[in-house]
Amino acid sequence: VSVTALDCERKNGAFVLALEGGDEVRARAVVVASGARYRRPDLARLKEFEGRGVWYWASPIEARLCVGQEVALVGGGNSAGQAAVFLSGHVKKVRMIIRGGGLAASMSRYLIERIEATPNIELLFNTEVVALDGGPDTGLERITLRSRLSGEDAPAEIRNLFLFVGADPATGWLGDCGVTLDRAGFVVTGAQSEQNAGRMVSPLETSVPGVYAVGDVRSGSVKRVGGAIGEGAQVVAALHGFLADPLVPPV
Repeated sequence: VSVTALDCERKNGAFVLALEGGDEVRARAVVVASGARYRRPDLARLKEFEGRGVWYWASPIEARLCVGQEVALVGGGNSAGQAAVFLSGHVKKVRMIIRGGGLAASMSRYLIERIEATPNIELLFNTEVVALDGGPDTGLERITLRSRLSGEDAPAEIRNLFLFVGADPATGWLGDCGVTLDRAGFVVTGAQSEQNAGRMVSPLETSVPGVYAVGDVRSGSVKRVGGAIGEGAQVVAALHGFLADPLVPPV
C-alpha cells in the first residue's frame, strides 16, 4: 500500500497518512524511509549486467573486484568525483565519462583539483556510453563510447562500469506538510533542518518534530544498505525519546 500524502497539522494530536485507496493511518511519529530511484541510462542489456559489472555505488567491495583493472565511471557531479578519487587508489585507471564539456558547473572546486591532480583518472568530456557487451557467464566485458562532437564510436575493454547519474528521492508524497527538502528533493535532517532553537534535535529528525528520515531518502546519507540499516536502528532510540516527551500529545 502506498502513502499518497502526509498531514502534519496534528489537529487531534496525530499525524495523518493518506493511503492509496482512500484509507488513513494516524500516528504520533513518522519515519520516512521511502528511498530513492537511481536513474538508469537508456542502454540495451543494462539490467543484464547490473551487479555483474555495472554498479551504482563504489564501496571497498567493488574496489577489490577491480584491483589492477581499467574501469569506467559515468557522471560529473560530486558523488561521481568522490567515487573516482576513491577508485583511483585501487585500480589501474579510472576513465571518467562526462556528457558535458567540463566539470565546473556540477562539481566543487576542491574535488575538481583532486581529480586533476590524480594521474590515473582520465577525463573524457562530451562522451557517453552507448552500448554494453559481455556474456552470461563472464558478465560485462566491454563498452562502446561515443563522442557527442564527432559521433564516432570507440570500443573499450571495460569489465566494471560505475554509473553516478543521480537519483530521484521518493518524497513527492510529503507535499506541503512542512518537511524541509534540499534542492534535489531529499529530506533534510538534524541541525540543518531548521528546528526550534533550544530543543534537543536528533540527527535523523526533520524540520517537523516527530517526523524522521532514514536511508537513501535522507539528504547527506551515504546511500548504502549498511548505512540505511544503521540509521534504522538509530532512529528507534530517537522515537522512544520523542514519544516519552510529556509535551508530545497522545493520539
